[in-house]
Amino acid sequence: MIALNTKAAMLAGNNIKPMRKEYNHMARKTAEAKAGKYSELDTWNKKGELKEGDNLEGYYVDKDTFNTKFGEMVIFVIEKLDGTLIKVAGQSNIKNKFEDIPEGSHVWIKYAGLTETKNGAMKTYDIEYDDEDKKETY
Repeated sequence: MIALNTKAAMLAGNNIKPMRKEYNHMARKTAEAKAGKYSELDTWNKKGELKEGDNLEGYYVDKDTFNTKFGEMVIFVIEKLDGTLIKVAGQSNIKNKFEDIPEGSHVWIKYAGLTETKNGAMKTYDIEYDDEDKKETY
């Protein structure tokens, strides 16, 4: 005889153990996306807030990668010239350009506007850097 309901089978005296333990549903928690170690910083390139020609100057001091409900997210942390930290969301155009920039480099980022691609409009940025003018990274 095969018991389909293991709890009922146990009550009936069969020596069948349940495959998983009973658990308290009240202890269940919701899994939240990790926001990374720089979640409290302002984001320079927030959706809808940049105007063509807006720029950011400072030192590229750190990079953080974390998971969101949309997949892996990368942010670049810039220490502005006044010493405050700000994060830059690593959209594909930015991620590709930052691959060649050593951490600690002086960077200039300028929002160049939208460019049409086969997948729709994409934000583009002009990024320059000086890897001889460096700052200590975090």
